[in-house]
Amino acid sequence: MKKILTLLAAVAIVTSSFSSCSNSTTQAATYQCPMKCEGDKTYDKAGSCAVCGMALEEVKK
Repeated sequence: MKKILTLLAAVAIVTSSFSSCSNSTTQAATYQCPMKCEGDKTYDKAGSCAVCGMALEEVKK
């Protein structure tokens, strides 16, 4: 009985560690104008601001 409980606990630990690793690597970067010309609008790709032309900067989370 102890062996079964130990095995189940080990499986639960391994499974939870894999799921936490996959969540942290799937977050995409977002970009925003440093002058906030468009308020809090963000983009999923780097580029330039449509209003002032400045390079979009990555938003730190």
